[in-house]
Amino acid sequence: MPTRALRRRLNTTAGTALFTALTLTLAAGCANSNTTVTTSASSPSEAPARPAGNFAIVDGEVTDVPDIEMGDPRTITRLARLATTDNRVMEHLEHLTQEIGARLTGSTSEEAAVDWAVKQFRSWGLEAREHAWGELAVRFDRGPSSGAVFTSADAENPVRDELDLTTLAWTYGTEGPTRGRAVRMPTTPEEFDAVSDQLEGAWVVVAPNYSDRRGVRSTGFLMRQRTEMRHELRTEGLDRALETADAPHPVGDLTSVPPVPVGATRWSGTFDYNGSKLPLYVDVTPGGPGDPPSIVHSIPGFHSGPAENVTTTNDGASMSYDWTHAMGASTITINIAGETATGVSAAASGARYAIELTQGMGDTAETDDQMDPQRAMRARVLAMDPAGFVSSSKDERVWTTARTGWKDTPLADVPTDVEVNLAGPDFDYINSRLADGAELWLEFDLQHTLTDGPFPIHQVIAEIPGALYPEQAVIVSGHLDSWDGPGSEGTVDNATGCSVVMEAARLLAESGAKPDRTIRFILWTGEEQGLLGARAYVAELSEEERANISATFVDDGGTGYEGGLPAADQMVDYLAAATAPTNGRFYAEGDGWLNVNVRPTGPRINTHSGSDHAAFNAVGIPGFFWDESGQQANYRYGWHTQFDRIDQAVPAYLEQSAFNMAVTAYNIASAPTLLPRAIPEEQTQSATR
Repeated sequence: MPTRALRRRLNTTAGTALFTALTLTLAAGCANSNTTVTTSASSPSEAPARPAGNFAIVDGEVTDVPDIEMGDPRTITRLARLATTDNRVMEHLEHLTQEIGARLTGSTSEEAAVDWAVKQFRSWGLEAREHAWGELAVRFDRGPSSGAVFTSADAENPVRDELDLTTLAWTYGTEGPTRGRAVRMPTTPEEFDAVSDQLEGAWVVVAPNYSDRRGVRSTGFLMRQRTEMRHELRTEGLDRALETADAPHPVGDLTSVPPVPVGATRWSGTFDYNGSKLPLYVDVTPGGPGDPPSIVHSIPGFHSGPAENVTTTNDGASMSYDWTHAMGASTITINIAGETATGVSAAASGARYAIELTQGMGDTAETDDQMDPQRAMRARVLAMDPAGFVSSSKDERVWTTARTGWKDTPLADVPTDVEVNLAGPDFDYINSRLADGAELWLEFDLQHTLTDGPFPIHQVIAEIPGALYPEQAVIVSGHLDSWDGPGSEGTVDNATGCSVVMEAARLLAESGAKPDRTIRFILWTGEEQGLLGARAYVAELSEEERANISATFVDDGGTGYEGGLPAADQMVDYLAAATAPTNGRFYAEGDGWLNVNVRPTGPRINTHSGSDHAAFNAVGIPGFFWDESGQQANYRYGWHTQFDRIDQAVPAYLEQSAFNMAVTAYNIASAPTLLPRAIPEEQTQSATR
């Protein structure tokens, strides 16, 4: 096998000799010299002078580039030239969002996106394939959805239309436009008697829950909870439900207490979800010598599953772990004081929820917060056969999620009652008019298609094979799936990341890059439901294959530019050298130079568990989530809502990201060794002092 230097000399053909000579000075700037190319992501004439020479940024400080041999400087120059003169990242984004649209896991549109992406990768000369990682019992395709408000049952013109709305994915819609009277949900027998003759075919308006407002995400959980309660009543039989409805009854299936694992200590208590204290069980099984305990975290009626990345203090007074569930992932920290404990569950969104625990079985199944005093009323209303239910979001956004059991529930067991969640201003209009005594009719047309399966679920894998060590790999990735609420195009979550990955692949292929190690491009699916595609991929890898993955990079934070990443101390030099060619190259008005800051975080990568990189960190493979920087980016505005559209995208940021992803992957794939994983001995000693 030829040496790296010899291979690179052999790759310089006579046909590229003239170009090489003309760009030799610029190429040196992409390595470690004092000259470089500077281009602007906006207008070169507006960009101020950049710092002289090539530089890295570590912990916010400009520093010399570490003296580590990376990729071929001439290839990096070609990459930079393509990225700044022929960047096509927006073309990929436009196709994904405008031609295909939102891409729910397992849907027809996601299948179309997978097929298109495979063909694109192949058209650029890459090896590409579909990777099946799971199976879906029922396929859900959301068609056009609309809502309007009328003043009578037969009015031709609405008084308010184009309502912003959503429904849970994998639920039934309407059979065409369905108009019904708007009736407030009764809460007392007297209120029920007053409206009972209006409930058949009505849209029942559910009182909003605005307590402890922490964003739009809680509305999805409450929709899921109400859907399960109605389904439970339907399954039990409404006659039977009415007979027993006045007896105390837990919400959903909260009486279904999980069994205690053999040898485990149970902690019982509550999880404060936006003011509602849900029952919580944490089962801790001691590990062997030097091993952390095994933990099962359970919220009955929501999710029960094992914890990952468990760490404890030496005295056992605190523990932390990651827990993946149907709404994403959370990082949980618990502090123990004798037979009681308190803690916090931190969601990827940044929301924090309080935990209170007591050692033993506790009394969680009997607390007032879990009781459903309106079970009788729900049963009575359902027995009147309403058209469906209408609830409120917490602001102008409507946040889309899925019903419980979306993946494995057969079609015959899918809940049949419809709930429409309206944006706050639309709901407030209806609620206010009803409070004033007005008569309103609501009409919804929800074109949902549920198709009995099973259906395989695929993701996309493409490769540029390594020239020297093809068995070793650097992975760059984003997730192709998105939520599919009406109006959403799945742009910032995560068509932007996928477009960056695809353009990085095209740039590398077009520039003729020949990395020493394989660069693997993966567009995950099932991310929104708990990193399912990434976890399945990692589970399929042998120990040898895991050891041969140098690093995994994920772009999944919206339209911002790749402004940095957290790194374990022993990885900082490699990553600083790998990202240095990006610095001083892209400029955006209002932001300045779109540089990359490598942030040392101690002996471990201090990152969150809210995206696909977490599946790799869980098994010891370095996983990185790019910081999404930039003043023009507003991820929370579009995240999982009707505003996740292409107008949120910032082309300058995505162009920087495509180049940065490409050059970082190429450099790490061409470095002298795999990215260092082991903590140097001197760091290990200092960390234990």
